[in-house]
Amino acid sequence: MLQKRHAIRIIHSLLFFFCLSLATLSAQKLTPEMVVDLKTVTSVAIQPQGEYVAFTLRVPRADDEGRGGGYSELWLISTKGGTPKQFTSKPVSASSPAWTPDGKTITFLSHRENYDKNTQVYAISINGGEAVQLSHAPRSVYSYALSPDGTRLAYRMRDEASAEVKKQMKLGFDQQVEDTWQTITRVHIENLQTGESHLVTQDDLHVAAVSWSPDGENILFRASERPFTDDGYMFTDNYIVPAAGGKATLVYDTEGKLGNPAYSPDGKYIAWLGATSFNDPATGSLFVISPGGEPKNLMVDFPGTAVDFAWKNAGTIYLNTIEKTNTALYEVTISNGKMKKIVSGNQPIFRGLSVTTDGQSFTTTGNTAVHPNEVFIAMKGKAVTRLTDSNPELANMQFGKQETISWKARDGWDIYGVLVKPVGYQEGQKYPLQVQIHGGPESAYLDGWNTSYSTPVQMLAQRGYMVLMPNYRGSTGRGVAYSKGDHNDLMGEEMHDNLTGIDHVVALGFVDENRVGIGGGSYGGYTSAWAATKHSERFKAAVVFAGIANQVSKAGVTDTPVENADVHWNVWLYDNMDLVWERSPIKHIRNAQTPTLIGHGERDLRVPTGQAFELYRGLKHMNVPTELVIYPREPHGLRERAHQIDFSRRVLGWYEKYLKGESNPALD
Repeated sequence: MLQKRHAIRIIHSLLFFFCLSLATLSAQKLTPEMVVDLKTVTSVAIQPQGEYVAFTLRVPRADDEGRGGGYSELWLISTKGGTPKQFTSKPVSASSPAWTPDGKTITFLSHRENYDKNTQVYAISINGGEAVQLSHAPRSVYSYALSPDGTRLAYRMRDEASAEVKKQMKLGFDQQVEDTWQTITRVHIENLQTGESHLVTQDDLHVAAVSWSPDGENILFRASERPFTDDGYMFTDNYIVPAAGGKATLVYDTEGKLGNPAYSPDGKYIAWLGATSFNDPATGSLFVISPGGEPKNLMVDFPGTAVDFAWKNAGTIYLNTIEKTNTALYEVTISNGKMKKIVSGNQPIFRGLSVTTDGQSFTTTGNTAVHPNEVFIAMKGKAVTRLTDSNPELANMQFGKQETISWKARDGWDIYGVLVKPVGYQEGQKYPLQVQIHGGPESAYLDGWNTSYSTPVQMLAQRGYMVLMPNYRGSTGRGVAYSKGDHNDLMGEEMHDNLTGIDHVVALGFVDENRVGIGGGSYGGYTSAWAATKHSERFKAAVVFAGIANQVSKAGVTDTPVENADVHWNVWLYDNMDLVWERSPIKHIRNAQTPTLIGHGERDLRVPTGQAFELYRGLKHMNVPTELVIYPREPHGLRERAHQIDFSRRVLGWYEKYLKGESNPALD
């Protein structure tokens, strides 16, 4: 009897500690370190025969590995599921996985010092073993494509500087003259059987993407006439050139932004995603052309935005779209433009398509409100299912409930956004609100995973905040007219879309209107700077990352002047100086009273650091609490792990201090 009682006590103790462990796990909060270190699937490639999926997984840099970003590993998983098999590991990274036609070998890009000082194309058998170097380019390969029969490799490589230029640079003559250049990127082909290589694109065109015709006779590529960032955005066209090399033929003189083209399986058509006009902000429409003919837009007046496509067969295209705050997949019949929706609702937010040779199965990257990108697959008409679980530690963590909401703009437009309630939300209680603004503005927040070092959505929800992510006019996912809806009126009605969104959740009784903060990066940083100045009375805290303070000075120094003017503004600075200055946060600095955290990359060319200093010094002059953090070596966005963690900590601390009034906030 005593033994039985003793056993019962032991069982009760074990149950107590088990429940305590579960409670501890459920109460665990995401920290900046955890968020930065999450593993994320970045690309997928399904085997032509449909038995395996090769994918790349972004993995974190360890504390003791010095400064830098994460690594990219190559993995393989059966389309039936199971345990993934790792093929490469850090510190060597792998990217751009693809398959040989027989499905026995995976190809990928990698920089391996023990093989070659340059980035080259490598291949590895699905049975494992050592990777074999395929390309032997004299300089680094940027992207590649195997010929349909697998015997030739087309790749993009930058020209070598001339001997005279090299000589002058050694002597110190390394000056840069605006709008001039020495080298461009061209297409080369290497014969994998003989090892011989030759130049393909002999015109002076800067190549951005490369693919093959189905018969292997021609190369299809996208290119600009100059090798500048702005030209890559706004001035590219599609061309065809014989694989043997020669003069390129223009497919069609397109206007505005342009995506990468692809031949139909029978070679009779070419498809691409592109803009409908020069001032269209996104490559959001699907075009099809028969070489020598006129392109046809298959998405006229479509109420969403195309983001990816792949040929299913000679007459049908798989089309991946964004619609409001979700994604969908269509089968598009090119003969009549008929669109049949085959994936939508209660599905992951997915992006990117890799299709089997028979067109019956595809794989994609997908995320949900409770996990970042994983590998998903749809086999022969069955539902989209998840294959990988890269972050099992998230399974027992509590997340704020996430949902799509809508409200009326003051001019009657329907505005959509994503709302995340605090963990442990109680009806009737009012919470501090953080408004997270996306960049672009040609972008959108979707009802999936939205947490990163710069968007602390679930970190805030776990710490008692309501989070609103509005898709104001100018966003994608609502059609071309909506994405152009902010033209000639930056920070006009688009800002009021955000303000009416705040009013909406206040009216619902969710939030304390006296504790509202706002944050965002790039265009989101611009919005936050505008909120902290022009509309400062509405906000108790602001976070401005890589944001614009002065649209006049920014227009003259950005690396995308044409895109900035024609796509974002639809107005050139020099044609309407009064409007551009009026919509600059610094113009309204005397109205500022919102405590503002400013973060910026030292080497940001899109929004140079002068913007951060202008805002910071203006706020300091007005005695507004502010802090400016410049991150060395960083471009338009943070790449290094330590910098991401630092910024994320500062953001959480800023909101804790100015929305909750905690001077020494606990972030764990």
